[in-house]
Order: sequence, then structure tokens, then C-alpha cells
Amino acid sequence: MPSALRGIAAALAVVALAGCGSGSKPPAQAAPCVSPAAQRALKSLAADTVAIRSAANLPTQNTLDGNPAINAATDHFLSDVQTAPIDNLTRNRLIDHAIGALVGECQQCFEALEADRPVPAIAHYSQSTSCKS
Repeated sequence: MPSALRGIAAALAVVALAGCGSGSKPPAQAAPCVSPAAQRALKSLAADTVAIRSAANLPTQNTLDGNPAINAATDHFLSDVQTAPIDNLTRNRLIDHAIGALVGECQQCFEALEADRPVPAIAHYSQSTSCKS
């Protein structure tokens, strides 16, 4: 009899463990509040990153200076990221993407992007979750 109870207990444990996590959905997360102006800025910054990547694919004789197309695309990105109505964490992540698009073709562009990171603001100030217009 004790072995029969052990068998039933083992079967119940297997059934209970089989149901754990299967088919369950993670709790719904609130969608971030993104204003129309921020959405437009994010689209523009995505296009700027594509332009940087395209320019980085062009021939470059000097990886310190890059080429004129990389310089122009990086300048445009830096201007747009500074004026975009986005939070600093998003700004920092977009700079990550722009740096990744450079693929080592312009050291000075890399330095300019690194210098533009809002790290002190992220470290010392809280991030607001309110929409910016």
C-alpha cells in the first residue's frame, strides 16, 4: 500500500510540474508613453543610423577621419539626437546603435558619439516616465 501511495504522489507531482509555466503569458507591461514628436524623432534617428551604416560601407582611406559621407551622416545624427524629445536612456541606446553602424570606419566619429552620451544625466538624475511633446 505505501508504494501505491508513493506512485500516486509521484504521478500527481509529474502532472503538477508539467503544468508549470506552460501556456501562461507574462504579465502585461504598460506601453511606454511616446509622444508624436518623439515618434517622429525616433524615425528620423533610425534613418540617420541607416545613413551612417551606408556611409561606413563606402571606401575609407583613413579610419581616423572616415570619409565625407560618414562625417556628414554622423553630424546629422548628433544634431538630431541632441534636439530629440526623448529620455536619456533612449538617447544613450540610440547612440549605441549609431556607434555600431560605424563598424570602425571613423575613429573621430566614434569619439564624437561617445562624447555625446548623457551618462552623467543618467547616473545622477531620475528618469521621468511622462510624455514629452
